[in-house]
Amino acid sequence: MIDTEEDLNSSHLQGESMSKVLVMNGSPRPKGNTAYLIGELSKVLVEKGHDVEVLDLNDLDIKPCQGCFSCYRGFPLRCVQDDAMNSLYPMVLGSDVLVFASPIYWFNYSAQLKLFVDRLVALHVEGGHALDGRKFASIFVYGDTDSEASGVFTAMESVDRVVSYFKGVYLGIVHGTGGDDLTVSDNEMLLDELGKLADKI
Repeated sequence: MIDTEEDLNSSHLQGESMSKVLVMNGSPRPKGNTAYLIGELSKVLVEKGHDVEVLDLNDLDIKPCQGCFSCYRGFPLRCVQDDAMNSLYPMVLGSDVLVFASPIYWFNYSAQLKLFVDRLVALHVEGGHALDGRKFASIFVYGDTDSEASGVFTAMESVDRVVSYFKGVYLGIVHGTGGDDLTVSDNEMLLDELGKLADKI
């Protein structure tokens, strides 16, 4: 049983070319634009030999962080709340690349993804965080054809601050419109950027 930070991180310390990629799907729509982009990215990554797993956060019991900082007492790498996150922490720590994927709702990424990100506080260790130095990427899609008005830049800044806190390596952000006039499956520029992101992983 894996129960230490060293064990949980061992998979990406062995110099293997294949990466373990964990994608957090923050969309509540199983067949929506975000899911489509995740599927396209996953297909390319699997073809390249990577191991990809997708977490559909909307289907999981993830409670809001209570800000109690119980996770700072002895740094157990788990939360006192008995919900899905305690089973997800080992998956997070065992991954080489974490991909945050979400639609833009009300000028930021979704509440489902925010719950997950907040609960990463439980992965603090003495003097830092267990995800320090990890690789990250993001996928955001919005209905507005005006990226400035969509709120995507708020989401991008938020994730950028999270990655900076983790002293992480940001591989890139893919974002674009998937509104009524242009679905993501027809947005060639967006799909091209998705392929470029896959090449960086």
